[in-house]
Amino acid sequence: MIQELFDDLRNFAEYAAGHADEKYLSLYLNTDPADPENQSQTPAWHIFLKNAVAEIEAGLDPVQTKQWKNVRLSDNDPNKEWARIRKRLDKYLTSYRPESKTLALFISPGGEYRFDLPVRLNNVRYYGKPHIQEFLWAVDEYEVHMVALMAEDEARVVRVALDRTGTDATIVSDQQWLRKQRKAAHNESIESRKDELTRRFVRGVAADADKFFLQNPDIERVILGGDQRLANALLGAVHPAVKEKVIAVMSIPAHLPAHEIAGRIRETAEQAERISQARAGGRGAEGTVAVGRALDRGAVRLLAMPYPAGDDAEPLLLQAVRQGCVIEFLHGEAAERAAASGGIVAQLYYAIN
Repeated sequence: MIQELFDDLRNFAEYAAGHADEKYLSLYLNTDPADPENQSQTPAWHIFLKNAVAEIEAGLDPVQTKQWKNVRLSDNDPNKEWARIRKRLDKYLTSYRPESKTLALFISPGGEYRFDLPVRLNNVRYYGKPHIQEFLWAVDEYEVHMVALMAEDEARVVRVALDRTGTDATIVSDQQWLRKQRKAAHNESIESRKDELTRRFVRGVAADADKFFLQNPDIERVILGGDQRLANALLGAVHPAVKEKVIAVMSIPAHLPAHEIAGRIRETAEQAERISQARAGGRGAEGTVAVGRALDRGAVRLLAMPYPAGDDAEPLLLQAVRQGCVIEFLHGEAAERAAASGGIVAQLYYAIN
């Protein structure tokens, strides 16, 4: 889900790059039906949207603001830019039914992109250049963790999506993989046979875990648990691409309810800031100018900054999304260090002058 959102945002970033001269209405609407403010006859987001449109139109030529009902979407008259945006907005919302916590809309005279986000954001609007940092923050906040719990005759794999605000956890999936070759009674006393079956079991789980990881590209981090001996054996058997994502081997019972697993891993997940190497080995860039130059050369692997960032970060974020860079927003000491280094830092594929 998260990877799909990022891929779709990349499509929008490509569109925005090709239509850089257009103005955009960027909207983030808290459409969560569970929010008490949305449970009245007129949901709070409806009221916000009405006021947001009125505020934008108050700064425009009244002639332009009155054209939207009759304007054709194919009309390329620059004086009807807002009219086309307003008509696209009205056309989409006429049939819209809330299905997520936040609706993100990016509307230009020539097209609209809409996204259902899994994190509740505050209502906010922008008119001018595209504003995507709220979108990226929501995606970064909602990180999917693969929790593999080992037991004597089975492995359990749970995908848990955690937000960094500490208020939300979603169980994405929960499945069990049974041992293909169980230990028979007459083998119990034969230690070598037991050990061989266990090694086969671990190798089989490792192979399944590798496939599972590849099939679910939204997995950000991996945590192992259950039987500690088997969990550590699994750590040594998985593919390096999976192993580098492992942030802990924890004492978590294999049959613990899924919501309790989410609670157990939260603190460990919150401590796993992956920006620690952003400035290591001379392969880093700090500040808007240096990071912009690195992006122009296609050298950026990871972009990180405190949240919220200034509007001057938006062009860099769009460029980073187009290039498929990892984007993270920082908290606590990591955010303070980034702020002291120009407000934005990058980890590079290679050092540049």
